[in-house]
Amino acid sequence: MDEFVDQTKTLVGALGWDLFREMRGRPAEVLQSTQPVAQAASSEGLRFFFRGEGFAAEMHLGASGDFVVLAGSKARVRTTTTIPRGTLAMRRTLLDTGVLREDGDFLTFTSDYGFSSASAAAATVIGASANGRILWKLPDGRTYADWETNQDNGSGTLGTSLGPPEG
Repeated sequence: MDEFVDQTKTLVGALGWDLFREMRGRPAEVLQSTQPVAQAASSEGLRFFFRGEGFAAEMHLGASGDFVVLAGSKARVRTTTTIPRGTLAMRRTLLDTGVLREDGDFLTFTSDYGFSSASAAAATVIGASANGRILWKLPDGRTYADWETNQDNGSGTLGTSLGPPEG
């Protein structure tokens, strides 16, 4: 049985899914203080957006490879009945520590917060299971997955002159 579980983890990880990864995060200030300034500056200009009914969030890639949801981002208050337990626990922890604050119809990020994956960040924002690789988008409409694929080809540059997506 252990061999089956190990093979499943390997296969699912190779497909880019973070199903078996423990969702952990930490305040972005800690991440940035331990990383070289040049690395942090290069990822700061690249912004991904995730918007829908009851939420509007912005994220950048942290210098340590974390997915940093920016302060002021709005998360959905309500959750689905199928929300993963880890995501529900993460949201409770963020509320208890003050990283998320109830603000009318939203939960507002009071500070930047780094997640271990794009999906963990998206799930926390939407209050449901989420594939962050396709939900986080650049201002030009490309998904994080599209952008990541282009990075391997060396053609994934994006100027910072584009604004947030309309809508």
